[in-house]
Amino acid sequence: MRISCRASIIAVLCYAVAGCASAPSPGTSSASSEPIASGVAVATFDSLWSKVSNTYVDTGFVSTKWAEMRSVLRPRAQSVATRRDLDRLLHDALEYIPDSHFYIIPASVATEESSLSGSDGKGTTGLAVRVAEGNLVAWRVEPGSPAWNAGIRPGQKVERIGNRDTDSAVKRIRSLPEPAQPRALADMLHGLNGLLAPAVGDTARVVTAGEKLLVAVPASGRVSQFGNLPPIAGVVKASRIPSGAGNGCVGVVGFNIWLPALAPDLEKAIDEVRSCDGIVVDLRGNPGGVGAMVMGFGGYFMDTTRSLGTMRTRQVALKFVINPRVARFTGPLAILVDPMSASTSEIFATGMQRIGRARVFGERSAGAALPALMERLPSGDVFVHAVADFTDPNGRRIEGAGAVPDEVVPLRVGDIVAGRDAPLEAAARWIASVRKS
Repeated sequence: MRISCRASIIAVLCYAVAGCASAPSPGTSSASSEPIASGVAVATFDSLWSKVSNTYVDTGFVSTKWAEMRSVLRPRAQSVATRRDLDRLLHDALEYIPDSHFYIIPASVATEESSLSGSDGKGTTGLAVRVAEGNLVAWRVEPGSPAWNAGIRPGQKVERIGNRDTDSAVKRIRSLPEPAQPRALADMLHGLNGLLAPAVGDTARVVTAGEKLLVAVPASGRVSQFGNLPPIAGVVKASRIPSGAGNGCVGVVGFNIWLPALAPDLEKAIDEVRSCDGIVVDLRGNPGGVGAMVMGFGGYFMDTTRSLGTMRTRQVALKFVINPRVARFTGPLAILVDPMSASTSEIFATGMQRIGRARVFGERSAGAALPALMERLPSGDVFVHAVADFTDPNGRRIEGAGAVPDEVVPLRVGDIVAGRDAPLEAAARWIASVRKS
């Protein structure tokens, strides 16, 4: 099936879009007053309208609200003469759609995609950022990385990344209506973290206790390419930590994207921790990937066939049914999520939670679970639009709601500075309590 995430380039390009649910805010384009050729606006509007009309899973919406949008806004398209007015038109059109995965990558930004797609792998500066107690901070800094060598340490406030003022970005998120904040926060974090992973040899500018210029080095991991995504360095990590129950251990398996090329690494990781008292699957920062992978991966933890939910397009309904493995782990299972966990990660976390197989820890996820396509419009903009719907095993939508932790564990600056991973510690305590009971 098609990839169902906004990983890598998609996340970076999406940063300027409020909530990634609409076109760019009017007037945000650097060429906003630039004139456009006659007929471009109408062709662009008609193309966008047709793509939604032909693929959006809710045909009732298409025949009512979307048809209404066309009758209201198409006359306006005929008088559009500037880039600014086209941005306004697309913004207003997409405001009719209630779901995520419907947004515009502006032509001025989308042209960068081809050069990034030609990269032979992904670079890294060794720095990952998150929001803790209202500020953007260094969350993880790889020892020996460009960020570490520049003096950046976990817990430090990050004031700017590239030309992005982080205080303004966080305030903008907090000013949105509460239902819109999780997805907007996810998009902001993916964008900022994307700027910290430029092509090898390129520079990321970071301001934290002074300005640092970080030159990206090759990222570790298995470089793979899927569909129209650029090459991605997929990383799977396995480790053991004390469980607090005698001499036992808790196995931790974390990975940054759901790609088929990582299947052998995931199998090896599970084998490495299978003898532990419990397993924690760390999906923090994982934006999704190939949705069908949840069926095979879930089989490591199930002894019966169960459905994690159903993906529906206009033509078919695909049940995500777990296939139990011969060698499987039946002990306590915890899953970690955060605002950057999206799509396939949300499907897995929420599905396992709602069938009673796992307990979820951390912070609420993005609430962006739908698969999407990227298609270029006559204006040169790229239109990203969902082509399916997904419901969990109980028939409820994950879109908008996200994965809601059983135990909410927010990030705190003091914990980060002290080197404590509070969500992981909470999961380990739960595993120990289950083992003792």
